[in-house]
Amino acid sequence: MDRFFSSPSYKNMAIGNVFMLIGVLFLSSCITTQEEIYLPSENFNSRVSIIVIHHTSSNFEESVNILTKASSRPVSSHYLVPDPSDETYTNDTLEVYKLVPETERAWHAGRSYWAGKSGLNDQSIGIEVVNQTYCTHGNAVIDMMSDGEEEALAKRICFYPDFPETQMEVLIELLRDILQRHPEIKPINIIGHSDIAPDRKIDPGPRFPWQRLYKLGIGAWFDDDTVVKYWEMFRQNPMPLINVQKALGAYGYKIEPTGELDEQTRNVLRAFQLHFRPSEVTSEPTLDSTAILFALIEKYRRDQLDALLVVDEPTQTDLP
Repeated sequence: MDRFFSSPSYKNMAIGNVFMLIGVLFLSSCITTQEEIYLPSENFNSRVSIIVIHHTSSNFEESVNILTKASSRPVSSHYLVPDPSDETYTNDTLEVYKLVPETERAWHAGRSYWAGKSGLNDQSIGIEVVNQTYCTHGNAVIDMMSDGEEEALAKRICFYPDFPETQMEVLIELLRDILQRHPEIKPINIIGHSDIAPDRKIDPGPRFPWQRLYKLGIGAWFDDDTVVKYWEMFRQNPMPLINVQKALGAYGYKIEPTGELDEQTRNVLRAFQLHFRPSEVTSEPTLDSTAILFALIEKYRRDQLDALLVVDEPTQTDLP
């Protein structure tokens, strides 16, 4: 037996087995470390279809803590744009702060809805703009970044500071960069927090320059001539409330057509007016607001316009 192990034939066989083993190991290592082959598919789209703009209601330092630190009610956003006049912002130049990668989900929208989609954290980019707006209810200052102020918002007085010019310039540059990365985002889907949560949010408020953004190619706005056309039409033949409710829903807001000026309708009208008629935030279906609404429908939801202009004849039970 010992002679067999020490024989030349055995040694040659052993050496051959060693080389075979090395070959197998080398081959297996090549297989496990092989690079992936990228074969692009045309069947996909971006996670991002909406941009939601907020104001913080807090200064820069407090906003950073709220948006980045763990808490019992965590909130975040993809970007934070400081206010250059804020004493807690000490940098010499105004910078955009990236808090969450665009590929990840930030927790900024909360309970939300827009154009048939709910839970908008999954499909949106959130931008917080430092603006120390605040509302008071009695002697209490309402925290505008929390989600628990529904009852307190019922009766309040709110104050809206201007957005500084340099802050708007930085925000505009950020929005342009985002739209270059996500060109599929439609103008109608660049909206405010109040648009997606009208029952509990008012940001970014009536001083936010939506029309200025539109003139720079960012977001939606109405054409004056079209508004005049509908203003004349509805001045002669007022549009029933239920048609206004349906039009608000067609544009994107969450609203149930009830034919009544109920709380949900007032909330949605307030949000619409904060965005498109900030000089007339009445929560009422005014002639001006209704004309603007239908001008926007004609421009951005043209396929639904004809049906929305149809006024149902009152039935016998509807007559006084």
